[in-house]
Amino acid sequence: MEFAKKKFGQNFITDRNLIKKIISILDPEPNQLVIEIGPGRGALTKELVQNFKKVVAIEIDKDMEALLKTEINSDNFELITQDVLQVNLKELISSEYKKISLISNTPYYITSEIIFRAFDLAKDLDKAVFMVQKEVAQRICAKQNENNYNNLSVAAQFYSDVKYELTVSKNMFRPVPKVDSAVITLTFKNQNLIKVNDDKEFIAFVRKLFNNKRKTILNNLSSVLGDKTKSLTILEDLKIATNLRPENISLEDFIKIYKEVQNEN
Repeated sequence: MEFAKKKFGQNFITDRNLIKKIISILDPEPNQLVIEIGPGRGALTKELVQNFKKVVAIEIDKDMEALLKTEINSDNFELITQDVLQVNLKELISSEYKKISLISNTPYYITSEIIFRAFDLAKDLDKAVFMVQKEVAQRICAKQNENNYNNLSVAAQFYSDVKYELTVSKNMFRPVPKVDSAVITLTFKNQNLIKVNDDKEFIAFVRKLFNNKRKTILNNLSSVLGDKTKSLTILEDLKIATNLRPENISLEDFIKIYKEVQNEN
């Protein structure tokens, strides 16, 4: 086995049952484009190629190129040897497929960047399946009033239906990482996109409101707007208690606050 490279955060899946479970989480529609980020040695990729019409794998490690092309000699497989953050994912998407999915055994060091890239494709993707650190998975799936509910939780709920699928023992990988992982799914929906005039601006606004989780929503909003009186008026008009913290605010209320701020400007 080629050595996993620490700089790329490589931990290869070795458990066959886990691979089967991940495949079963994807929509079974065979006429599907699956974009895989970080195929590694191709254990999951081989199964994807057998089940779906087209698989495009993006791998940063050039040393894996020969291995993957040798192991997976199939017309419906395409390998892009490049840093995923440098790839225009939108250009890979085509209307010829009934479903478009993204799947990634996500390197820990770029987890947030990859997830936000998926949000950028919300209008084009049907589903994303991510294997991430368990703690990150819990944060993404956290609900209002839970301690680990944050701006990433709100963003995930804004773009998709989020589901914590399963916990994955660290012993199912080689080399064995320090922590357990989890598989989560994001099933994309567009009903929230029409509620705001700029989804990226909305997500950036929510991130600012979480700048200091210990402060109240009134204090955080006042910091963003630079005007406590105006912030107080907005929250009172929306009947949102000023002493709540960001973790107590629902997605719907964040949308209301954002829209009210837009109307005021």
